[in-house]
Amino acid sequence: MPEDMTLIDMLLSRLFHDLISPVSATVNGAELISDLGAGGSDLEQEALSLIGTSARQASERLSYFRVAFGGAGSNSDHSLADGAKLIAPYLKARKIDFSLECTGDPKLVRPATGGVKVILGMICFLCECLPRGGKMVLQSPGEPGEHFVLKAEGTGASVPDDVQAALDPDLPASELTSKSVVAHVAAANARRFGYGFSIGQEPDVVTVDVNFS
Repeated sequence: MPEDMTLIDMLLSRLFHDLISPVSATVNGAELISDLGAGGSDLEQEALSLIGTSARQASERLSYFRVAFGGAGSNSDHSLADGAKLIAPYLKARKIDFSLECTGDPKLVRPATGGVKVILGMICFLCECLPRGGKMVLQSPGEPGEHFVLKAEGTGASVPDDVQAALDPDLPASELTSKSVVAHVAAANARRFGYGFSIGQEPDVVTVDVNFS
């Protein structure tokens, strides 16, 4: 399983690398035209703004996925602050507010190898638990870099049955769905890098407690 995941990391890293360059170029081009104050009708300016916004969101998502599922996250180079910079725009595009609660300086908190990757993967699956949006909090209590709590709050927040089932490492691939496969891979990465996790549910709240063991 670990060797298979490493191959997936390598493949996705290559795909993200190839995709992010043209998307970033589109963002830069749209910003350049805007800065130059190009003329045109209101409709043309609105279209340009839409292109710029869409390209920027695509770039932000690729940067997020590159760490969450590519090889870029399979090390200890990322601080908690680095992770938060990727998380905030990703969740904003999904109409989910984000906040970071850390007892120390998040720039100095560096989770063990794969830690930020695990956090970002768990956030991806928690998005499936917020059908009407809401807010998500990343907490770093206790020993810095070893214990994290993710809390998703919103109307109707709950873990869908197929997503809950996908957390089981023995679930056959044939029973995964396009929605639940993210949870399955996130859980596999947590185990791969030595992180234990538990899921808690209350009315309109889903919590993931992650510990490095």
